[in-house]
Amino acid sequence: MRQTLAWFPLLLTLAFAQAVHAEGVWIRANQIGYLPDDPKVAILSSVEPQEGAFQVGAFSADIGEDQGAWGPFAHNYRLDFSRFKTPGEYRITFGDVESLPFGIGKDVYDGVPAKLLEFMRLQRCGQNPVTGEPCHQEDGIDTITGEKVDLRGGWHDAGDRLKHMITTTYCVAALKLAGADEEATWGADLVKRLHPDPETMYVQIGDDRDHMPPNTLWHDDQSDYGHGPGGPRSAWRATGQPEGPKHKNESSGLANLAGRGAAAMVLTGDLETAKSMYQLAKDNPGCAMSVPVRAPYYYGESTYHDDLQWAAIELFIATDDKTYLEEAIDFADPAGASRWMGEDRHGHYEFFPYINLAHWRLYPHVDEATKAKLAGYYRDGLERLRKKAEQNPYRLGTHLVWCSTNDVIAFATQAQLYEQMTGDTTYRMLAAEARDWIFGRNPWGVSMVIGVPEGGVASSKPHHLFWKLIGHLPVGGLVDGPVYKDINDGLKFHDFGEDKLARFQSEAGVYHDVFDDFSTNEPIIDGTVSLLLLIEVWE
Repeated sequence: MRQTLAWFPLLLTLAFAQAVHAEGVWIRANQIGYLPDDPKVAILSSVEPQEGAFQVGAFSADIGEDQGAWGPFAHNYRLDFSRFKTPGEYRITFGDVESLPFGIGKDVYDGVPAKLLEFMRLQRCGQNPVTGEPCHQEDGIDTITGEKVDLRGGWHDAGDRLKHMITTTYCVAALKLAGADEEATWGADLVKRLHPDPETMYVQIGDDRDHMPPNTLWHDDQSDYGHGPGGPRSAWRATGQPEGPKHKNESSGLANLAGRGAAAMVLTGDLETAKSMYQLAKDNPGCAMSVPVRAPYYYGESTYHDDLQWAAIELFIATDDKTYLEEAIDFADPAGASRWMGEDRHGHYEFFPYINLAHWRLYPHVDEATKAKLAGYYRDGLERLRKKAEQNPYRLGTHLVWCSTNDVIAFATQAQLYEQMTGDTTYRMLAAEARDWIFGRNPWGVSMVIGVPEGGVASSKPHHLFWKLIGHLPVGGLVDGPVYKDINDGLKFHDFGEDKLARFQSEAGVYHDVFDDFSTNEPIIDGTVSLLLLIEVWE
């Protein structure tokens, strides 16, 4: 390993970054900051009722009405300083209380995409540009035929070493739409090889045998998949049937995986593979799911018409073949509005990738009646979430299920795209507040992007082997984020130790900045890429 890697631990000096606060009073704001025309609402939370004015630079206003109790706080106030647009570095002050610093300006987010892509490069499998070491060069062995297949490359999915094609296919397509061509091309090389013939698509390389000791870095993986420690890993085909040697998933088809793979292939310039994947998707309606082996957890995706629609519209954009356009329109209706929006909970990755980007991609190519229908699908989901968000002072409308940051970002992205499509600004404030939740305007006051902003209060002890084994902070990775307490309790297999955020935990949600809490503090490639796309489309 290169000497430069192991001794790059990015240790956050939290004592320097902590906000000054009076006893029992806190101000939560977006630690990155705000574009000048953004809605800007921070939250003042307290044990006792408060009154008076807050200040941001030359701007001052009353803290407003008490919004009532929520989560760990008895009293909450919405500090709206949207009218303040002067560029600069600021803190919000209320008496002796100060927020963490943040910026206002057209360039405040300019450095964030590079950090997100830094994490994606660290996650690369095969040849890693950060470690300088090759890894998993024997991926993998087909679990049905026992034959060796070449499925090297792609990305390790999270803080462990296995690879999920459910997320990888999405990441390739979304990276390309976000303008991250180099990283999209890296992943596309593997996505192409997932489909070696017209009838085959692989859904997963490795499985949760990866989680057995010993814990090692990518290039020294000693997991045993039946071929000796460090030998070839299992390559699981998407068969369209329930899979798993002990715990079964509920797979019913291939359309989600093959459809998303087709969209990724079109966007990265491989039309031949895209057309073949698209045909496989149409021939096999239903969903492929990840494969559980030791534990019963898996990515239980349940929707696929959105992926067929995405493949069809990308094929139309690339070829101008009206057949694909007609098929994209046909798939739009059964895809409809995102069903998870407004519900109390959903299953693990049940509605991945949480936003139907195909509606946005299709919109410019259809007549006015169809445009109205597509915009209506977006509006329907947004409206259901608006009603939930307005029930709490943080205006959080999404669920705190496992990987909750995915839901938050999907809502913000959908609101942004809807406004661009229609000019309707109804959801602009809620979109900004969802984005701000990610960067620290949450009860814990923690940015969910590891090490971002530098010098701020962000996830700093993530569930990631590079952090645990060599102290290398995987900067730029978006962590799963807070979950409902009952979910966290059900996934707590080890004592987390001292909880420095204990004051801010509640039944409404918990988050722990510790390695052992994989349900709230593990970085994920799909969420990281979704955040990159949100920043790209934000206007």
